[in-house]
Amino acid sequence: MFNYRNHRYFINFLVLVVTLGLFGCSPSEPQKSPTPTSSPTSSTSGIPEQKLETSSLTIGILSKPSYYEELTTYLRDKLGNKVQIVIDGDESIPYEEARKRMINKEWDIAFTLSPILSVAAKNNDYHFAARMFPNNPPYYQATLFTKSTSSIQSLNDLKSTNTIALGDFNSASSFYVPAYDLFGKSLRVDMGHRGKDIKDLVKTGKADVGAAAYEAVTNDKDLRIIHLSKEIPGSNVYLSPKLSESDRQIITKILLNAPDNIRKQANYGGGEESDYSQLIKISQRTEEILRCANFQQNPVNFYCSDSYPDQKFSISNNTSEILGRINGWTRQANEIETFKLSGKDNTVYQIIVPRKILNQISGASNPIALQGKEVKIINIVPQKAQGGIFELKITEPNQLNILEDIPKSSIQSNYQVKQVDDGDTITVTDVSNQEIRVRFACIDTAETPKSDAEKNSDNPADKNQFLWGNKEKERLESIIKIGDQVKLNIVDTDRYGRKVAEVRLEDGTFIQQILVKEGLAMIYRQYLKNCASAAIVEQAEAEAKQQGLNIWADSQFTAPWDWRSQKKSSKKS
Repeated sequence: MFNYRNHRYFINFLVLVVTLGLFGCSPSEPQKSPTPTSSPTSSTSGIPEQKLETSSLTIGILSKPSYYEELTTYLRDKLGNKVQIVIDGDESIPYEEARKRMINKEWDIAFTLSPILSVAAKNNDYHFAARMFPNNPPYYQATLFTKSTSSIQSLNDLKSTNTIALGDFNSASSFYVPAYDLFGKSLRVDMGHRGKDIKDLVKTGKADVGAAAYEAVTNDKDLRIIHLSKEIPGSNVYLSPKLSESDRQIITKILLNAPDNIRKQANYGGGEESDYSQLIKISQRTEEILRCANFQQNPVNFYCSDSYPDQKFSISNNTSEILGRINGWTRQANEIETFKLSGKDNTVYQIIVPRKILNQISGASNPIALQGKEVKIINIVPQKAQGGIFELKITEPNQLNILEDIPKSSIQSNYQVKQVDDGDTITVTDVSNQEIRVRFACIDTAETPKSDAEKNSDNPADKNQFLWGNKEKERLESIIKIGDQVKLNIVDTDRYGRKVAEVRLEDGTFIQQILVKEGLAMIYRQYLKNCASAAIVEQAEAEAKQQGLNIWADSQFTAPWDWRSQKKSSKKS
């Protein structure tokens, strides 16, 4: 009985095996384990890594970097370890600086924040990727506001003795549209501020009137709105024309497929590109209204008087380089701008610039912004026109250069190197043998461990930061030896008492340039205004990024300022 039962069970088992074999696999195809339908090569979240042609991505922002940290992590997850991702910018960056970085194609992904900067992106051939603030209405309004206790009730109450706080020339809600609405007024102007600062100036009585977006003011009980503007289109996210079409498609898809919480934190989402045609018309009309305005002297007239002076024009024989100051502007046609230039040689010229070229000139966000600016014209021969006027016709963006104020600095020799502290800090002694700590201007390098806890940290971000920090320090030690003489171009003193300086060897070798060019340092853009040799390090960084050298080849590398910010946040929590 026992043998019979075992035999029956064995027969049933064979039948089961044969049945599974017939229906569970094909004799002509090997059996496969279950795989995701997308791709066998997947990121940690189960979505396949996308391969880009570019080896680095710079995300340009005008708000807090913390808003984009999760997005950066998400992008690294989707793009793999072959792409270096860097966040560039913060809430303190001036709009004109953001525009400059788009002109120079330094930002691969631009979160423009301002519709005027969205227009600047389009003017420089950037491609639409996503809408910013997608949960807000597609249009918003600018306001003019006062303190809730002010006697000013409407625009009619404004007098030439009143002070208005405005944003900079690239702000739609705090400059362009309010200036349009202030036509015919004469006011004292305090400009160049961000929204929060404008509100504070009004609340503290330092300004009588302020300009800002409606949403920033409407719920503030200490402020009263006295005027609402026409509708203003929102801002967008744009991708650099330097990226290939394939890369732009991949990045756009990844951005739009990001989890809701990441898109919400970074303030972007799907939707159609805003129509900026009406805003462009308003901005051009504003520029015409303000063509006579002198923002260097108060009060400012938001109109042109009938007695606007004409200039007499004459000849200069200097055709290689012409220096002078812009002191007038007219619009010949919708796409042609004309400026009056008072030359250093006491000659007056007429500069003619197509609007498309003006949009690509750093520092020339609009004609108004050029008023009173020192400029340099190169490689143009003055042409005699009707009435004996000599014209300078700009055909390339690099022919018109806006001269910015260079920070006062002092170049001194006779400093002897005593110690290399890290990749961007050294200790030197002067002729009296006094020790001076020197922080390199223009750049930032990875941090080195300062304690046993940091040396023994298991955090991958810490390990990577210290790995590069030590490499950069070693490279600096190979360039500068103890006892070497160096020249310092001191431009500032930081909050730690260190002298901030450009550092050169006795033969003129620029140390910062070497480190950046080798991909062992990054430009510290937050403080680049204090860098007299900014153009040199910017060119060096562009070359290092293009070649994918050192930190630019390491997708796990975190920019030093971001790493410090993350460490600071973790300590608070």
